Amino acid sequence: MRWEQPPENSLAALAHGMQVSDGVELDLRLSADGELVAFHDTKTADGRYPECEDSSSLPDYVCTLDDILSEPDFTKPWLEGSRFACIELKTPHPSSGKTGWVMSGEARTEHMCKMIELVDEALESLDIGSSSTVVYSFEPKLLKAAGRTDSNLRFARLVPYLRPWGSSFVKRVFASPYFIGLSLPMLMRLQRNVGAPMLPAALDYLDGPKRHFTIGTTVGLEGRQLTNLTRKRKGFPVYVWPAKLRVERALLDAGLTAISDELSPEVTTLPTGGARWLRPATKPLNEEQQNKLDRTATEHHSSVIGELQQEVSPWQELSDSEKRVFLEAWRKRWLWERDIDTLMSESRESNMPWEVSRIIGHRGAGRTYGTG
Repeated sequence: MRWEQPPENSLAALAHGMQVSDGVELDLRLSADGELVAFHDTKTADGRYPECEDSSSLPDYVCTLDDILSEPDFTKPWLEGSRFACIELKTPHPSSGKTGWVMSGEARTEHMCKMIELVDEALESLDIGSSSTVVYSFEPKLLKAAGRTDSNLRFARLVPYLRPWGSSFVKRVFASPYFIGLSLPMLMRLQRNVGAPMLPAALDYLDGPKRHFTIGTTVGLEGRQLTNLTRKRKGFPVYVWPAKLRVERALLDAGLTAISDELSPEVTTLPTGGARWLRPATKPLNEEQQNKLDRTATEHHSSVIGELQQEVSPWQELSDSEKRVFLEAWRKRWLWERDIDTLMSESRESNMPWEVSRIIGHRGAGRTYGTG
């Protein structure tokens, strides 16, 4: 029976992503009845603004944050299995009447404050690891809003900035000056300066001709440009979207995190010919296991992956000495800045350090179309 991809941000999609990869990314909006709902687009398929609708009137597959946190297939891997959650807070469309247009900074800040407070309230009773969750947004007022709350969550800005209205093409046109004016090393420095724990960044900064358009040092996924990236990062986490299959292994080999739209368990071979391992962080392969997988002929990828899934121990079951071996190897390979004792202190129970390279399911099990 072939795997059928569930709608993006649906409960089924989010549970699937948490089960088969190192974590998920999900989008939250604030409905008219004060619920946080998992929904990406500014409008529903029939033209309604989610912020102007009660959560119960949205499409059947749209779930609330409370629904998500009540699903053991989502929460157990997150709380006990070292998984990671990227929570994106979405800004209402200006025409929704919720935050006004361009000159409505205070309204947008207050909207972000309300969403942050609701996320905090929802997670309050859960024992969330200190480095297992990030809240981010394209909204420029995010950090200002976070500063007005008592939240202990960690926050980061999505780049380049995409405004919350217009077609994808128009959004990209308006984002171009931001993209050109700031190279990836500059963005990493800015994120560090504001205390962000990571940088969510578009693939264009690392792959394709557009990376040469930015002002500053050009970085990439191979050769001297990769060396530049590794030296300038010093382990600072960069989460790359959309992580296309053709560059997935290159992203992981660079020590980056891939936010993927392809989480089908039937994809066992990458376009580059190598076997695919969906849990490089939470079920890490040692050198011998990685070599075994890399030497496997294409026709045997599925069976060998199945064998390793049974053989490889998940992160939370590793001893401290076993965790230290992995962390020391990763730290040396990617020039992580933080010392090993700090990394180990952040690796208690099922938690993992921020620097770890992961595969994250975009909107759960990947982006889908015709659902929003």
